[in-house]
Amino acid sequence: MLVLRLVKVGKKKDKIFRVVAVDSKRSVVTGKFTEILGWWNPHNDKFELKEERIKYWLSKGAQPSDSCFNLLVTANILPGPKRKIKIKSKRKEQEEVKTEEKKAEEEKTESAGKTETTETEEKQTEAKEEKKEETKTEQKPEEQNLEETTDKIKEDNKEESKENKKEENTPDTSS
Repeated sequence: MLVLRLVKVGKKKDKIFRVVAVDSKRSVVTGKFTEILGWWNPHNDKFELKEERIKYWLSKGAQPSDSCFNLLVTANILPGPKRKIKIKSKRKEQEEVKTEEKKAEEEKTESAGKTETTETEEKQTEAKEEKKEETKTEQKPEEQNLEETTDKIKEDNKEESKENKKEENTPDTSS
């Protein structure tokens, strides 16, 4: 089946599109077109189209893509309203995938019960601890040493307080 579509040509930030007739199974990147039918510059919205050849290919059964169809409507080659073009950004697609994964996880946890929730909580705490360790390695050596010494002091204080409590709780048998 033959398709009329736009092919990107030009520089990286200065794109110009060619309107081409190409086999629908063939990739646009290959550069093998049946015929070049015109061009369109989206920056200044200028275009030049071979109206006779476009009508010829449409009469042979070629189907225009949505963007090409809208360009042909603008040029008054085809009658009718423009088609809506749905363009999804990569971020939105990734967000949709993440929300679907979260929903699936929630459904699994609800069906499995409380045992899995405790496991997920343990995994989350382990992940937090790993992140803390990573941040410690990323810190400057001076800061890392300070944190290590403060951690050691805190542990020593805890041990001393435990020993003091034990001594207070034990009765004096010496008197």
